[in-house]
Amino acid sequence: MIFLELSTFIGRLHPLVVHLPIGFLVLALIFDLPLVKKRNSAVSLIWFFASIFSIVAVVLGLLLAQNGHYIEQQLSLHQWSGIILVFLCFIGWMSRSPFFRFPDFIRKVNNGIVILTLIIVGHYGGTLTHGENYLFVYAPEWLSSKLIKEKTDPKFADVSLDSVYVYQDMIQPLFNAKCVSCHNNEAKRGGLDMTNVKGLFKGGNSGAAIVQKNLAKSLIYNRITKVQSDVKFMPPAGIPMTYSEIQLIEWWIQAGASIETPLSKQTLNSEIQTLLLKKYALDTEEKPWFKKVILTPLQESELARFDQNKLEWRKLALDNPLLDVRFQGKEISKEVLSVLEQNAPYITWLNLSGTILEKDALKVIAKMENLTRLYLQKSSLPIGDLSLLESLSHLEILNLHSTSANQKVFEVAKQLPALKKLYLWNTKLSNDQIEAQKSFFPNTDLIGGLE
Repeated sequence: MIFLELSTFIGRLHPLVVHLPIGFLVLALIFDLPLVKKRNSAVSLIWFFASIFSIVAVVLGLLLAQNGHYIEQQLSLHQWSGIILVFLCFIGWMSRSPFFRFPDFIRKVNNGIVILTLIIVGHYGGTLTHGENYLFVYAPEWLSSKLIKEKTDPKFADVSLDSVYVYQDMIQPLFNAKCVSCHNNEAKRGGLDMTNVKGLFKGGNSGAAIVQKNLAKSLIYNRITKVQSDVKFMPPAGIPMTYSEIQLIEWWIQAGASIETPLSKQTLNSEIQTLLLKKYALDTEEKPWFKKVILTPLQESELARFDQNKLEWRKLALDNPLLDVRFQGKEISKEVLSVLEQNAPYITWLNLSGTILEKDALKVIAKMENLTRLYLQKSSLPIGDLSLLESLSHLEILNLHSTSANQKVFEVAKQLPALKKLYLWNTKLSNDQIEAQKSFFPNTDLIGGLE
């Protein structure tokens, strides 16, 4: 630990010293131009100083690299191009020294390679310090668009929530992009491997990387939320985690850091719902059933039959073929029932209030698989046949006010899993009877009160 701290302390002189060989190299290359008058001994001395200080810069760079705060691939390219530059500097000095004899073309070739290598080592040095696109970010748009590769988040707009997994599809890709280059099974910086679940929960030399439901003990969260000037801030090079990425990791840890639970089974607050929508095009807001149904729209000729039989209709939305249907009459004929039955999957809201209902009507209603709202208030209702409606698994609202509804309606309601509101005022049920049933319907509002 003492050696690491000492090497890091000395290595941090690298950015200061590295400019000395660069300055000497630029001066040496200028002196090598044909139009510049110079003395060979002076040029040889400049190349000599460039060689010496390049060695010092490389040594300090190697010490600085020991702290493990740099992306391995970028670091390796910077290191090796720097080492190559040292040898090129010595070739430049030797080719101008009176003690060695080199053909003139070797000097020229060496100068060209020095310029190219200097650009490479400088580029990767800047990338390590300032991020991958530091050199090109302010270039003209026509140039930057070709040089900068935009990294976009995966989108799940047309994917079922049951097939999306937070860890697999969101968390691990974040780690792959910003952590794995230094924390993998080959280069375990700090003893930490972040390429797999086992490595995450095992942690590294400093402790557990992820502790379920405990942000304080989860070192990954601790490191990515430090100020960037802190030596332990992660990632130390490249683009840091964005606020939304940190927010996602925070929520995942607090929710239990589940590995195999699909998104559909996760508890999502409004902030996370907004984040998932913006970042991954994932709309996780709970929707009524009618917004999930996909059907081929009815033809105009088919819709005309509704109008011909006193069935007022409207589409719920321009892009939704499901219908809100209201019967404008008193007695429901066989022709009306035929139209309703033939188009049963398309009816999601049905209003038969004030009508005379018989068993045949309830049989037709039971076939409306996408029915979510049913209004039967003020109708003559065959209560004994109301059990036919138990097949309406998506029914959310059932209005029975001012009917002959009695205790049997509660047995029917218990078979309707999606029921949210049941209107029962002005029926044969008293306030006390309705109140007594509320404990059996924790997810349903039993609305009554008028005798």
